[in-house]
Amino acid sequence: MNEPKRNSLFVSIFSNWATMMVAVFVGFFLTSYIIKYLGVTGFGIWTLITSIIGYYSILDLGVESAVTRYVARYAGQRNYTALNESINTALVLFLSIAMSVVILSFVLDDTLANFFSVEPGYHEDFKLLVVILGISMGISFPAKLLSAVMKAHERFLEANMVEISVILLRSLCVIGALMLDWGLVGIAYANLIAAFFTLILNAWFCHRLFPYVKLNVRQGSWHMLGALLIFGVGAATQEIASILRFNLDAFVIGRWLDLTAVGIYSVAGILMRYYLQFISSATISIFTARFSNLDGAGQLEQLRSLFFKSLSIAAFLSFALAAALLILGEQFIRLWAGEAFMGALPTLWVLTIAYAITLAQSTSVAMMYALQKHQLFAVISMLEGVANLSLSIYLAPKYGILGVAWGTAIPMLVIKLFLQPWYIGKILQISVLDYLWQLLPPLLLAMGLVTLTLYHPAFVPLADNYLLMMFWGSVLLLPFGILYFFLFPQDWVAIRQKIQAKLHH
Repeated sequence: MNEPKRNSLFVSIFSNWATMMVAVFVGFFLTSYIIKYLGVTGFGIWTLITSIIGYYSILDLGVESAVTRYVARYAGQRNYTALNESINTALVLFLSIAMSVVILSFVLDDTLANFFSVEPGYHEDFKLLVVILGISMGISFPAKLLSAVMKAHERFLEANMVEISVILLRSLCVIGALMLDWGLVGIAYANLIAAFFTLILNAWFCHRLFPYVKLNVRQGSWHMLGALLIFGVGAATQEIASILRFNLDAFVIGRWLDLTAVGIYSVAGILMRYYLQFISSATISIFTARFSNLDGAGQLEQLRSLFFKSLSIAAFLSFALAAALLILGEQFIRLWAGEAFMGALPTLWVLTIAYAITLAQSTSVAMMYALQKHQLFAVISMLEGVANLSLSIYLAPKYGILGVAWGTAIPMLVIKLFLQPWYIGKILQISVLDYLWQLLPPLLLAMGLVTLTLYHPAFVPLADNYLLMMFWGSVLLLPFGILYFFLFPQDWVAIRQKIQAKLHH
């Protein structure tokens, strides 16, 4: 049997970027559209329920990442018996989880509505949303399994085609539901339709691309389940830690404050999510494979050299976007969400500072995974998540949503400023000072720009529409590009040579 073709590295990376840009673009405008139709309280309810349902994702126990690893390995060996065993074992597990999620949603709908003291006018809609989104999440488990099979075969183009199609379909359904005045329930049904569509498309692509993949729940095995779970422990721990660190804010605010505050806080939270996705897709997803390759080849000096360079790239990207968010954030919130959400601005400032320092070091995470040193990082992240939750619960009643932001920021900054540099220095045998030095030039530039606009507001450009926002955002990024190429002129020469070669060709 012929080995299936893989997408080229360029096609895979480009399709990942394209998917991310579509998601960000659609998300920005669709969120603004939803806010205008639902209002602050309705949007707060939607944010809260999607956050709660999102916690179900930890139930996959890291098996999705394990499937990617084992399927890729067995495909390379052309051991299709073991490949199907791993897929079908995961299928049995995921179908069991899916049924459990659906049952839980029916059982917990009324309990959750009472727990969050939902207003009588929203009570029935809240319960129905929990059920519909629970069914959607249940469908997503087998859909994610089939997507993992495609990615294990390095068919990222097809996987991303499905994701883009689903994003567009969901958006059209949401807009249609709101135009028909179906409100929160209409948006939930839009997500249910998208979940079914994802499963169907993934199944069709797997059937078309990999004829040797045979779905049969009888081919699962306890032995393979054990192997998948053992591999998935580290990934599952990291997933739980990420939920504690990034996704529990809405829960804390909904329980200790009110649903209106959830909606206001979520504006800053959504911006941080896109910020995180943008930097991670440009750093972690790209450098993990390269670091792994160099480590496997025993080229340790080249590995260290590339790591320092990747750290500089991540720092320039992170601090450049942070400067734009801090300078233009007030105008952007007013333009995007409206005056009712301006209370999110102090929260945005606190979270941006913490995320900027975190994402500037994002290639450190890639290095940990490449060297298989991520287990301790997962434990540290878990401790950060527990501290985050505890501080947020303590500070929320005293300081409102700003207290929740500080509850997120303080543990994050402690880990990223002290523990992470020390740990990377230890595993790579590099100086912590050399590590931190890579972060300094763009950090100082960002601090200079923000300080200038803070003490001289006249320097803040007027951006009262999206075109002006994009223009001035690009202008703010320009000094970072100039500084980067001043420090790394060889990169500018390489880019010019590639452009000239393309034009000549």
